[in-house]
Amino acid sequence: MPKKPKIPWSRYLPAAIIFGMGVGLSVIGFAVVWEWENRRRDYELNRNIDGLTGRLQQQLDADLEVIRTITDFFQASQIVDLNSFEQFVQRPLSNPSTVSLVAWVERVEDADRQDYEERMAMEGDKNFTITQSITPGRFLQRDRLAEYFPISYISPLQDHRNTPGFDLAANPSYQATLKRAAQMGKMVVSERLEWQLGSRSRLGFLAVHPVYENAVSTRITLENDPPPSSLEAVPPLRGFVVGWVEVDNLFPLAGARGNQFNLYLCDETPGTGTPENSRQPYPLLTLVESTELVTSNSATEAFALDVPSECPLKPLENQRDRVRAVMIANGNERAIRREIKVNGRIWAFYIWPTDEYQASRRHWRSWAVLIIGFLWTHIPVTYLLTSVSRTAEIEALALARAEQSDQLQQAFKQLEVEQAKSERLLLNVLPKAIAERLKEETQTIAESFPEVTVLFADLVGFTKLAARISPTELVQLLNEIFTIFDRLAEKHGLEKIKTIGDAYMVVGGLPVQRRNHASAIAEMALEMQTEILNFNRKCHESFAMRMGIHSGPAIAGVIGTHKFIYDLWGDTVNIASRMESHGIPGRIQVSSTTYALLQSSYCFECRGPIPIKGKGEMLVYLLTGRKQDGICQPLFDQPFQAEV
Repeated sequence: MPKKPKIPWSRYLPAAIIFGMGVGLSVIGFAVVWEWENRRRDYELNRNIDGLTGRLQQQLDADLEVIRTITDFFQASQIVDLNSFEQFVQRPLSNPSTVSLVAWVERVEDADRQDYEERMAMEGDKNFTITQSITPGRFLQRDRLAEYFPISYISPLQDHRNTPGFDLAANPSYQATLKRAAQMGKMVVSERLEWQLGSRSRLGFLAVHPVYENAVSTRITLENDPPPSSLEAVPPLRGFVVGWVEVDNLFPLAGARGNQFNLYLCDETPGTGTPENSRQPYPLLTLVESTELVTSNSATEAFALDVPSECPLKPLENQRDRVRAVMIANGNERAIRREIKVNGRIWAFYIWPTDEYQASRRHWRSWAVLIIGFLWTHIPVTYLLTSVSRTAEIEALALARAEQSDQLQQAFKQLEVEQAKSERLLLNVLPKAIAERLKEETQTIAESFPEVTVLFADLVGFTKLAARISPTELVQLLNEIFTIFDRLAEKHGLEKIKTIGDAYMVVGGLPVQRRNHASAIAEMALEMQTEILNFNRKCHESFAMRMGIHSGPAIAGVIGTHKFIYDLWGDTVNIASRMESHGIPGRIQVSSTTYALLQSSYCFECRGPIPIKGKGEMLVYLLTGRKQDGICQPLFDQPFQAEV
């Protein structure tokens, strides 16, 4: 066995260079894709949060609109009785909503108290009286005052059978909301309150809308105005429509899922909640690593956030800083903040993904890039190392390869002949420039053109002709006409896109952009009219061409894998098609865009605005001929007569 020759180290140098470059590029690709995945995940997170924000805002706006609708009904009604209340309120409350109950609160002066209580007793409750609450669920008769604001009707009544008659002004928090609504003369929303009038305590807020006798008051009180000393209504006030909105129903209605996000919703309206120098935020509801929403009285009870004794942002100036301090203290400084506006109040919710959501977003693409890079590095390196060891064998096979080269030359010549045939067939289907690109590129070919001009033409009367001649004659006739059109397209450097039945589509300005695309299309359109007239005289037919032209941006590309087709898409194509379908037989209809490009060199008649499907009315013109030395030489003898 011959001794294996010693291989010099210089032959290993290409393999070493490729190995170093491959590993380096793989690591760089890994880092780039890792960063891209992080950005993509952040983008998806922000997009989901923006969608959730929009749904929350829409849900609250829709729910508060129910209160306004009920108010409009009561405003228009002379008398609000039990039947009209139940009939109008029942349907809005039957739909999924954060509004869990609606009440009619009537303004009663002390002089009218006895008459009011007798009237309400006659409607159902014989022991009806205006009451005040001493403990949740227990009511006593209301002391005598100048005026009262008792709950006359409430729906649903199941958990509030003892609530009718309760004077909302007896509760300081409710009283403040009523007072503000009377001052503003429009609907107001309270801060977070506790509803203690039913069989169970609820957390939420009041939506209060004043109702007047004849017309809605336009009185608006500025925020800096001092509050009135007593509960004064803007006369003539009849009462209030009061809705109770439960915040813990908001996120399920908006489609929030607890396995994706940690949520913290708080009211950041200035002056809301605890004193401004407090470090505690003022939460409305929380959702932390759970599938159930929790409405909480404190930030640390349900939210499980620890507030350090020495807060890094102390003293804090506003509610937003208090929430942000708690987030930083608990390692959630990257929580995303979004705002929703609730009838003038500012609600902010802070969202950060759950551990489950983070675990589902693995960096598999970056690891795939790294592994694939290593594999692709391994292939050439292994090949080079193997080729070095087999150099002697390759040299021994050199003579055999020389003999094979003659056979390859003959095969190559035959391949060139077949390739020429394939290329001729390809040029019959695709433009030459696109065919060249298709041979060089493996990816999808698609281009955007800033301005092209599209012409659609249709043979009017072709359908009737098809019914009276044989299929063979029909195809021959159509081929003769379209062959004439093809020669015109080639003459003017235009690109025929396709024919559908008796319709012909041609475009100028692609695949190679040109500045005179509109004039080239106009010339072809005029010559098409001339050619079809000559054809009619020769064949004794009465064909007419209905044509439509529009200019604008478009996208062109090659579609299909086995049967290629070069096609055009975009609004420009649709409008050009509408120009043809809404055109006049024997005339060339153009859009105002194409008219602006051609008006200096061609003659037009203004047809006026016509309705176009999907576009409304569009101003269109009729191309009639060319201008020579500024003088129109129309192709058509009869001017266009607008329809009356």
